Amino acid sequence: MYSEMNHHPRNWSGAGPSPRSRLEEEDGDVLMSDPHDVLRSRYTPYGRPNRDRERGGLSNISLTVRQNLSTLERLGPRSNAPKKSWFKVSIPYGRKYEKAWLINVIQNLCSVPFTPVELHYANNRVVFYVEDASAANALKQVSRKIVAPDGYKIVILLNPCSSPTSVQRELKPEEIEQLKLCMSKRYDGSQQALDLKNLHTDPDLVAQNIDMVLSRRSCMLAVLRIIQENIPELLSLNLSDNKLYRLDDMAELPQKAPNLKILNLSSNQLKTDRDLDRLKDLKLEELWLDGNLLCDSFRDQSTYIR
Repeated sequence: MYSEMNHHPRNWSGAGPSPRSRLEEEDGDVLMSDPHDVLRSRYTPYGRPNRDRERGGLSNISLTVRQNLSTLERLGPRSNAPKKSWFKVSIPYGRKYEKAWLINVIQNLCSVPFTPVELHYANNRVVFYVEDASAANALKQVSRKIVAPDGYKIVILLNPCSSPTSVQRELKPEEIEQLKLCMSKRYDGSQQALDLKNLHTDPDLVAQNIDMVLSRRSCMLAVLRIIQENIPELLSLNLSDNKLYRLDDMAELPQKAPNLKILNLSSNQLKTDRDLDRLKDLKLEELWLDGNLLCDSFRDQSTYIR
């Protein structure tokens, strides 16, 4: 559900207020828990988040996986198997557990950060996809190590598979044109600022049945291409609340928008500071990260700032 809003079309150079965005909840989660988590004292730079800015938590989670990797049993931490492979993850009897609990528990115990893609139920199972062999191997190691509240040891099954339909799909020319129109309405020429917060719930895109998920490579690359062709002078970009769990597909942002000074990545699903390496060539003056898991992994302020 989203609240209606009036969009006022303008040219790329036109000025105007950025539209409000809405928060959409999606059915997604997986299992895995760490009942014996060791609590550590951590520096949480956004421990008292701005309520107006932060509207989500870990309730919206995407999942992802890729293909190739025969005999998962033989996979070791140093396996030479392909890094970019998709795997189908199945959790028998997972349907009887609360989704958020399953996801949090699994992610807490898993040694490699992962995000479930296309999470859904298949009979009594929870099914989703994950990308890359190292994540699949880490999930395999967690199988039967999580004890559910009913005493059942959660089993995690993995099988190599082709990339999920949502990842394979490319945008059609008419969808790209609609995206371009949507972005023009969200661009404030006076500030040279583009507000793409919560883009997947934009009413114009939803009305056209366009599923604009920026964690999907085809969608992010389309956005970057439109920026390069229409507003390369961009100074401020807001990508908050877009369920971004990695920044690999944003690696070309420094080339597409070389003048960018402000980047808002708040309320996404970034887990480690390594994700930020993709953006190291940007000459940023402001970087917003509140609402991401990576903010909870630092022991002190100086480490976080560094």
